[in-house]
Amino acid sequence: MKKAIIIICITATFIILATFFIVPPIAKSYIENHSKELVHRKITLDGLSCNIFTGSADVASFKMYEEDDATTFVSFDKLHVNLNLLGLLTKKCEVETIILAGAEISVIQNGDKFNFDDIIDFFSSDSTEVDDEPSDWAILINDIHLDRSYFIYKDLEVGSEWALRDISLYVPGIDLSDVKADMGLEFAFKNGGTLTTNIKYDTDKELYDLRVKINQFHLDPILPYLQQSFNVESVRGVFSSALSIKGSTNHIMEFDVNGDLTVHDFALVDSKGKQVLTFDEINTSIEKIDLIHDKYVLKSLIANNLNTYYEIYKNNSDNITELFKEDTVQTDTTETAMSITIKDLQIKNANVTYIDNTLPTPFNYQISDINVNAQNFNPDLKNNVTAQAVLQNSGRLKLKWIGSAYDISNQNINITLSNLELKPFTPYSLQYFGFPISDGHLSIQSNNVIINNMLDGANKINIYNPKLGDKNKDIKSEYNLPLKLGLYVLTDKNGKVDLNLPVTGNIESPDFSYRKIIFKTLGNLLVKVASSPFNALKSNSEDLETISIPTPYTASITNEEFAKFAQIGNLYQEKPMLKLNITQEICYSKTIESYCINALKKDFYISRNSNLSEDILQNELLLQEKYSAVNLSSNEMTTFADSLLHAKNIAFNKKTTNERKAILLYEKEMEAILNQDATERNNRLWTFLNKEQNIPDTSVTIKTNIIKDTDGEKVKKNLYTIEWQLETEE
Repeated sequence: MKKAIIIICITATFIILATFFIVPPIAKSYIENHSKELVHRKITLDGLSCNIFTGSADVASFKMYEEDDATTFVSFDKLHVNLNLLGLLTKKCEVETIILAGAEISVIQNGDKFNFDDIIDFFSSDSTEVDDEPSDWAILINDIHLDRSYFIYKDLEVGSEWALRDISLYVPGIDLSDVKADMGLEFAFKNGGTLTTNIKYDTDKELYDLRVKINQFHLDPILPYLQQSFNVESVRGVFSSALSIKGSTNHIMEFDVNGDLTVHDFALVDSKGKQVLTFDEINTSIEKIDLIHDKYVLKSLIANNLNTYYEIYKNNSDNITELFKEDTVQTDTTETAMSITIKDLQIKNANVTYIDNTLPTPFNYQISDINVNAQNFNPDLKNNVTAQAVLQNSGRLKLKWIGSAYDISNQNINITLSNLELKPFTPYSLQYFGFPISDGHLSIQSNNVIINNMLDGANKINIYNPKLGDKNKDIKSEYNLPLKLGLYVLTDKNGKVDLNLPVTGNIESPDFSYRKIIFKTLGNLLVKVASSPFNALKSNSEDLETISIPTPYTASITNEEFAKFAQIGNLYQEKPMLKLNITQEICYSKTIESYCINALKKDFYISRNSNLSEDILQNELLLQEKYSAVNLSSNEMTTFADSLLHAKNIAFNKKTTNERKAILLYEKEMEAILNQDATERNNRLWTFLNKEQNIPDTSVTIKTNIIKDTDGEKVKKNLYTIEWQLETEE
């Protein structure tokens, strides 16, 4: 632009001088015939006149061509200049009036080359001498008019075209030898919008006061420049501003700026044809810009009805990353000293669409009615920001953040989420747990405080009417948790689940993950609930995950055992969708030894009491009371056991204990009785649960697991283990 002005001034000066000192017809012919010698370009004009007595000159239909002598570079319909000739006698050059009408200027750039470079080169000088001598001439230019003019700029390399039409400029006066100048500029852009400027300049103090007003400028022409760095298809919007800029030409970086900037009806379309960003209006009110110290103060920044989307692709890239061209994506690891303060920050009625294509089924979620408010917002300082939003037309989110964007080691974040519909989150439920969500609403109160990188968080979670579908066995979920069973057990009679999930840890730790901590805490809870649902419902009750079998060498069940199974029966009545799997686990080695010792004692007692009545011999309980007191370690017992071993030709030695002798004598016989007693005990338990506790036979299974040392399993004592599952689960 500066070069263009120089060219125009040179040409205008040449024409003015010619009209004064050469007879107009001769001057017109001379200019046209020798224009290339004079300005290195072809020139034509239709009319030229002057009045040496009044100091006026007029040029009509002027054209300066490009180097090809065919394309117009600069043209104008009319130029009128009026000089004060008498002032020349007193070393005063005064232009009383300049009127330029219907001017058209075409500036073309291709890389670092312009279509007027040849003219600049023509007038350039190889001399390096500098003339520092002050001039005693006074130079004044008054009453400058530029009417109905047109300017076009083309950047061939970028493919951009800018056009300013109906340019109107009025400058009351410029005194280049005095101290003050006052000028204005007004024109319209070809694609829409106007620019109005006014500048007051004090040449003595070198101070300027510039007022710039842009009204309804359409942003379409900036697309080629955006496409140099971004993969965008189109851009639209209307820009307006009213700025006041005051400063000194001696200190170009020191100036004061204030005013308003507004963009409305904005839309940016990415290379996939999607609107990556739209908004009705963003308005910024500038209070101060300090480029030297890189500080910016905005009175306000208000965005209305902003809409955007964020999409993650299967290759884990996303639409924001792909918006940038590869050669423009740089990682800046240097710290910036820029400071920005926004005294009033407001985002009103924003909407964000979140799309995740990395899941088994795509996740598409709408976050609407986003409103953000902050006063005196500064990323460097502690801020107090509040936000609220609507999630998928159901849940209500409220957020309060106190902290600095550049100091994550100290933060305070409070989140309240109410009535969030869970079914839309099925893609994540399938990914993490393998279950689709069929119903349920979620509310969360989350408080998270970070002090010196140490997080202390509390999450109170309330779920109403949670329901899951059947597990999808085709999906390998990240977490194998009894989610369906756990939620069913935790759901109270009113259909609610209340959970407390604390989160603690050092956020700087490479192993720290908020999500993983939540899932680990939730997983531990669900496993505990699934293994012992009674304890989850009756927090003050005893542990009923296992029930001991105090007398494994009989088929009887004690009152204590029946009482505990009665409590389990009560649990089933509260949760009728549960299925009860009971396993009688028996330690074979310990149990068979007890059976064999009792058999040895019984035979020893009977052999020593031949006068026992038939009634006693047939009464196992009475007989057991008598032989249980027999001393297994007595010499008589040892002699009796040895005699039995000799009679059956079973090998033993002096180190063989009486316990081992009992096993050698009775193991095969007692193993059959052990299995018989275990089966009988299971039958009695099944009858109790089915007939007395009203548990349907389809909802309870009982089996026996006799664990031998060779099985590799460990069991310290005989017991019933209780396993719960939903009837719909396998």
